[in-house]
Amino acid sequence: MSTTTKQFQRRHISRWILLPLRLFLGITFIYAGLQKLSDPQFFNPTAHGYIGKQIAAFATGSPLHNFLVQVAVPHATFFGILVSYGELAIGIGTILGLLFRPAAFFGLLISLMFFLSATWHVYPYFYGSDIVFVFCWLTLLLAGPQNTGLPSLDVLFVQRMLSPREQKSLAPVISFFLGVSEEAQPVPLEAGYTQSIQGNQGRGKVEPGNRRPTQQQSRYAMAQQQARSSRRNFLLGALTGGAGILALTWLWNALHIFPASSDGGAGTAATPTSNAPTPTSNASNGNGTTPAAGTTPIAQVSSLQNNSSVNFTIASNGDPGILVRLNDGKFVAYDATCTHAGCPVDYDPGSQTLVCPCHGATFDPAKAAAVVQGPAPTPLTSVPIHIDNATGAITASQ
Repeated sequence: MSTTTKQFQRRHISRWILLPLRLFLGITFIYAGLQKLSDPQFFNPTAHGYIGKQIAAFATGSPLHNFLVQVAVPHATFFGILVSYGELAIGIGTILGLLFRPAAFFGLLISLMFFLSATWHVYPYFYGSDIVFVFCWLTLLLAGPQNTGLPSLDVLFVQRMLSPREQKSLAPVISFFLGVSEEAQPVPLEAGYTQSIQGNQGRGKVEPGNRRPTQQQSRYAMAQQQARSSRRNFLLGALTGGAGILALTWLWNALHIFPASSDGGAGTAATPTSNAPTPTSNASNGNGTTPAAGTTPIAQVSSLQNNSSVNFTIASNGDPGILVRLNDGKFVAYDATCTHAGCPVDYDPGSQTLVCPCHGATFDPAKAAAVVQGPAPTPLTSVPIHIDNATGAITASQ
């Protein structure tokens, strides 16, 4: 097999290497967008799967906490529409090769946002899928639509709508924004020029005379060099931009650009009722013993009906907690952090269970928060509480 044939085969095979990745990302994002748009709970503020509740749950402990609570939660429906239709557009653009490189950029951006919020608490980090999606999109972003196994509308647009002169003059711009580079074409010999097949072991040689073929080759080489330089600049810009995004995220969180939420949003303590007195050191709890000093008030017994709940913050670790009054009047409290991905759970009076709005895990508060439905692997952590018989105040130990 000749060297030329081997090179052709390698080049032919290389065109298909990124096809599985392009199909997977495109189909997955189309499916994700359609799933959100068809979910009756996604845009329903009273449902457990409401996008606003999901964002509020993601905000707990996230580097984007202040942005999610201050900006995204108050405009949850808008962000829900933006994400769902954005995923749909990104998936379609990836499959068709329409604005392929911008689609890959925004796919990377959405995946990065999900990593910094929805799967930020997943440990180890490689158990979460969003960080994998980030690098998958980065691969397509750098590669562009060519050599991905499928036709691309971007390539057809450049070839059909732009003249060769426009393609050469706009080569850096087209390469940067669309990822379409000028394909190597043989330089045609004009009339009046002949090739000698003698000497140099049969290799073609342009007879001296008019120097235009050499000039054409020089211009072509310069265009190729510009395209390569543009790709190098894009790679450097992509790496610099990614590092900049991570640095800004850290700076945002470190400097607290947005003030902490004080309206009872995600991650804040539930405000005690005005008639809940501060427990004193000589008050007795429900077992007739004195509660430990330094306990944190949660609520009043009279303020909670059977089959209801109240949220609070656990003073010892800052995690969200949830106090539930069961149907039989018994009080139980748990660390509300889901043991799957760290989203705060909520109490559902209809099913009388604790439900994670992120991935659907369900726990039974009447049975020590045992797992009723996965993907959570273990029960929630129990939080000790004390009930003051004299004042009716319910407190949690630090």
